[in-house]
Amino acid sequence: MPSLTNQGMAKHTRRAATAAFVFVVFGNAAGAAAQDDSAQAGAASGRAPARAPSEPGVERWRSGTPLSMLFSLGVGRGLRFNNPYRLATPLGDTAESVSLAATYLDMGAAVLFGPREFRHGAALSGGVALQGIGQFVLTPSYLAQFGLAEGFGLRGRLGVPVVVAPDTTLGLEAAIGSSVDMAYGLGAMLELVGSVYFGAATDETSITTIPILSLQVGVFFDHQVSP
Repeated sequence: MPSLTNQGMAKHTRRAATAAFVFVVFGNAAGAAAQDDSAQAGAASGRAPARAPSEPGVERWRSGTPLSMLFSLGVGRGLRFNNPYRLATPLGDTAESVSLAATYLDMGAAVLFGPREFRHGAALSGGVALQGIGQFVLTPSYLAQFGLAEGFGLRGRLGVPVVVAPDTTLGLEAAIGSSVDMAYGLGAMLELVGSVYFGAATDETSITTIPILSLQVGVFFDHQVSP
């Protein structure tokens, strides 16, 4: 049987533990109530509760660079300045003379970043010959557009055309043009395209180069994804 001294110490210990428990419970409840009162006071005053700071990259994305998508449809025809394969519609008597290239249909899409004053991005277009030998060309490009006045702009493009059919080959392409906005994101464009294609060997040379200068007209739809 424990002594009276030990019983007294046990009683004091239980009382101290009970007091500490009560202090912790009521202290937590008071802290939670103070947080609720602070939140309600902020809502009543129209102030949003404080938020933890975001990462700089997240804030830049939210405030963001304007993002646009551009879809285009055009038709064009060009002058071929070398005709080693004796293709149709020559305008001269030799292979080096100028000849008319086939009329083609061009369909394209682009993703552009930046405000209207200057925006740039990546573009991809597909061209199909509408006459003569069937030909299909895919051209990934870098596209830049400059807004000079309300509803009017200039554009420049650098690309690498890839001839998919009838024979696979590559080329280089540069283009300059203008665009006019009409309504509801629709507009008209004019583009002067200079390109050089590399062809198969002939009896005269191991690699043929075929320069082409084309004029292309079309329409586009400009969709602004983010302001």
